[in-house]
Amino acid sequence: NLYIQHTNGYKTVYMHLQKFSYKIEKYVRNNQYEKQTYEFDINIPKGKLKIEKGELIAYAGNSGSSSGPHLHYEIRDSKTENIINPLHFGLNVADTTSPYISSILICPEGEYSRIEGMREKQIFDSIKDFDTIRVTNKISLGLKAFDKENDLSSNNGVYLYSIKVNDKSFWDFQIDEFSFSNSKYINACIDYEQYSTTGQRFLITKKLPNNNFPNFITYSNDGILEFEVNETKKIEFIIKDFQSNTKTLTFFLQSKPAFPSNYHINNEKPTHIFYWQKDNKIIDEGIKVVVPKNALYDDCYVTYEKVIDSLSQEPIYKILSNEALHTYMELKIQIPEKLLENPKLKNKFLVVEKKGKYIFSKGGKQVENEIYAKVNSFGEYGVSFDTISPTINAVNFKPNKKLSKKQKTLKVRIKDDLSGISNYKGYLNNKWVLMEYDGKNSTLIYTIDSKELNRSTNTLRVVFTDRV
Repeated sequence: NLYIQHTNGYKTVYMHLQKFSYKIEKYVRNNQYEKQTYEFDINIPKGKLKIEKGELIAYAGNSGSSSGPHLHYEIRDSKTENIINPLHFGLNVADTTSPYISSILICPEGEYSRIEGMREKQIFDSIKDFDTIRVTNKISLGLKAFDKENDLSSNNGVYLYSIKVNDKSFWDFQIDEFSFSNSKYINACIDYEQYSTTGQRFLITKKLPNNNFPNFITYSNDGILEFEVNETKKIEFIIKDFQSNTKTLTFFLQSKPAFPSNYHINNEKPTHIFYWQKDNKIIDEGIKVVVPKNALYDDCYVTYEKVIDSLSQEPIYKILSNEALHTYMELKIQIPEKLLENPKLKNKFLVVEKKGKYIFSKGGKQVENEIYAKVNSFGEYGVSFDTISPTINAVNFKPNKKLSKKQKTLKVRIKDDLSGISNYKGYLNNKWVLMEYDGKNSTLIYTIDSKELNRSTNTLRVVFTDRV
């Protein structure tokens, strides 16, 4: 990553790069060899590396989760580190296409609330102008919308969202800059249940009580619509992109007499209610769960169950909810006695999350016969161990074979099945050499330097450890 401080009080950020320009690369490489590490974070003294307008600084790369070369670009306020919408700085984006509304969401907000007679949230994918939807009592709204640029197929976010009810402003959402410290509050601005189960992001009008996303959203009645019997409300969804291309959807919500309270009720019963303003605990044989005060956006239902895993025959603790955690959940899990008695497992224990047939390491710290970890979501957790050493294999060369004169790199693939890679070092002929870690492909790459690879027979040694 490259950060450039500008004289006008802004900072630009460049990520997912292939390589730096020669001037910057030389400075970076000297620091890497001095510190004997590929990754480092350093503030360059003012005036040490001056960049002129129009100067080449780097080449776009393909790290991250993309499928092709691209640039991750940010503009920040140097004093606050807030990230600012770069379109405010005169970037010329060809966009004459209006954004579009993909789907709308209507959510019940009370025991007697219904949408088209149903107690559950309802998604409408094909709603048209002037359609009417039947509701009862209290509801909140949500929408999923996208914007496109000319001649590009990718879906972008919308700049401005606005909802009017009977021609009066009801809810608005617009972000021009934000602080990274507040970025997780976006989980309180979307229907997190839909996102966690289907991957769809619906912005919602309901204001959750512990949503402290500052100044970006304006609400009426905390985003809840209340209906009298036989009342009809006109709803307008208005979305705009930065070039003011606009799309409006107008429809009606019509209230009908209330249904019986037992009509279409979800019979699933939660085992616990967690409150966002309090410390919440579950204490059972083998586990203690703590969700601290302000770790939630709202009060929520939590279902707890202890089961025995069919493969490991060890306990799995299901702590489940449809809601997001703003901070963390503390787990203190007792290590099964038969595992503690095995001397080969000493200092090898970790907390794992079970997702279907897969398990994922969540780390943890062992204290006597318990292991403690902080996790950032509800889920299914248990104790496992990692006794398998990481593996390493050559990718583009073979041991004891002559290298091609055209070969520019040596690549090795490293793998750890559970806890993950902690650190690595590469040595060529017993001298430390710079190796780049490509996390996307789990590969270490050494760029051949004739000053280092200078013998008829050379020895490359790679040492790395996992997290246990």
